[in-house]
Amino acid sequence: MTIVNLEHLAGRRVLSQRGKSIGYIEEIRAEPDGDDFVVTEFHVGVYAAFERLSASAIGVAVLDLFGLRRRGGLYRIPWDKLDISNPARPRLLCPMTELPGMKSAPDLPE
Repeated sequence: MTIVNLEHLAGRRVLSQRGKSIGYIEEIRAEPDGDDFVVTEFHVGVYAAFERLSASAIGVAVLDLFGLRRRGGLYRIPWDKLDISNPARPRLLCPMTELPGMKSAPDLPE
């Protein structure tokens, strides 16, 4: 088990397996596990930033207005698909094609 302080990950650039930047960690999702919390996924990209700043349909409407939800580079990365052993350089452990896009998030309006 890897233990990392969240403040060391938030805002970090995420690299693909090939070393290309895919965006910045904008949000870290966690669930309670007894007395602790366990990270379930990382949200990376422009839409993730809007999601963090605006928990309403207005933020989604703004993204749709500018077509940002339909662009690439908006990812939900499951906890086990991101190597955080070096928190300064988080790196994907899978091809980008395996990552779900933000617009498929079940709790967000389409």
